[in-house]
Amino acid sequence: MRLPPRIATHNPDQVFYFDTFGMQRRMDYITEVNGSTLVGHYTSRYQTFGGLLLATRRRVFRRNPDNSVNLNLPSITLDIHDVEQVRSGDEQAQP
Repeated sequence: MRLPPRIATHNPDQVFYFDTFGMQRRMDYITEVNGSTLVGHYTSRYQTFGGLLLATRRRVFRRNPDNSVNLNLPSITLDIHDVEQVRSGDEQAQP
């Protein structure tokens, strides 16, 4: 997929992988801001917060040119434990 220039992202060219339930499980892209590193970005542990379903676990690994990924050493790990919804314009969302 090629993302439009108005969307801030690591790279406009990204490949998205979805499971049989339509949940995003992986993204492949090149981090242009970080020396053009090939990465596989995995998302999992989906939870619902205020009606929104979000991946609460993210792991980013280096990817090889053949698209294989070394899953032994993540470059970035992110675990989300709580989410607060805020309306556009930074107004506090009402429960």
